[in-house]
Amino acid sequence: MQNLKKSVMLAMISVFGVALAASQAHAQNGLAVDVPFDFVLGKSTLQSGQYRIARSGAAFVSFVDAKRNTKFAMLLPGGDVPNRNNQPYLVFTRYGQEAFLNKVVFSPGEVYELPLSGREKEMRAQLRSGDEVAVLIQPVR
Repeated sequence: MQNLKKSVMLAMISVFGVALAASQAHAQNGLAVDVPFDFVLGKSTLQSGQYRIARSGAAFVSFVDAKRNTKFAMLLPGGDVPNRNNQPYLVFTRYGQEAFLNKVVFSPGEVYELPLSGREKEMRAQLRSGDEVAVLIQPVR
């Protein structure tokens, strides 16, 4: 069982390394979003503001802020979402004052969910439900 865990971790680290290298080239183009509130992405809290979003392979998305700090999130395919005039958007769930990024929607057929963080699982258990907030993504000009 330990060998399986080590193999899976090694594979994940390898995929992440390749995604990191590829993302530097993709981060120059892509999409932009202005998130009007602080939000949680995995284990990190990101400040409100402008972000460039780029797909990094099939399993990751990168968020690059104005200072060129990059955060990655793992993507899981699937999920049903409403169509917002065929525009890409992000879906956040708010629990009180905390907002968690849950979905990245590039198109109606390209919907990705992010794994729940430990903190979000905690909040969900305490509050039972949260409010969904959608923020549109714009092409970078």
